[in-house]
Amino acid sequence: MLSKLFFNQTLTIKIIQNRQIMQHINKNSYKNIYFDLDRTLWDFQSNSEQTLSELLEKYAPELMPRIVEFLKIYHQVNEVLWIKYREGELSKELLRTQRFIDTFTAMEFPCNGICEAMSIDYITESPLKTGLFPYSLEILEYLKQKGYRLFLITNGFSEVQDVKIKYSGLEPFFEKMITSEEAGYQKPHRKIFEYALKTVNARKNESIMIGDDLENDIFGAQRIGMDTVFFNPLKISHRQNTTFEIASLIDLKYIL
Repeated sequence: MLSKLFFNQTLTIKIIQNRQIMQHINKNSYKNIYFDLDRTLWDFQSNSEQTLSELLEKYAPELMPRIVEFLKIYHQVNEVLWIKYREGELSKELLRTQRFIDTFTAMEFPCNGICEAMSIDYITESPLKTGLFPYSLEILEYLKQKGYRLFLITNGFSEVQDVKIKYSGLEPFFEKMITSEEAGYQKPHRKIFEYALKTVNARKNESIMIGDDLENDIFGAQRIGMDTVFFNPLKISHRQNTTFEIASLIDLKYIL
């Protein structure tokens, strides 16, 4: 059974597997905090849609009245292709262009060179967007002042993620960003989490993973015995056991 603690009206923390409550409220038990980047700190949806809207207006302005349809199809296509990329069925070079080709095809609109151009511009322009989830910088400043070691674990492309953290102001807070390309494995594979611990000399029982994806972030970290915080701003219903669950990043103050 899951037991719940409520701190103010917004925070819900789930304590699992019949562990002692105070074990998880002891703020001194963690030393290393691993964050996911996209959709946890960096607002991927907002930044992506802003970039796509700008590019569609530039390359195919006649489709702007159908922008909502375009964005919906693009995100669906992109998700499918990312799964293929994670499973080794698709190269990142092909993924970058194919998502636009498939989107325009679904909309019955000819590419005629547009897809290649949009692919290049998207990779260049999207990482420059600076939209973050509420309280991202505030909570990172708080954690840094508390003396925690902060790290990022991401499946994103290294050259893209480097730009994101630089322009959004996240870079100064993190000791290191571990990418799937560097580790040789993608989340939720256990080896990327083992690599993330080993490369910075961290122990799993002193570390905690914070992310928005139940499979990639939460299940992946749990596979090696790490505690987890599921960031669930949309408050989606699920059955995945998590050490903690929050709807706002500021609620990390009640855990760490």
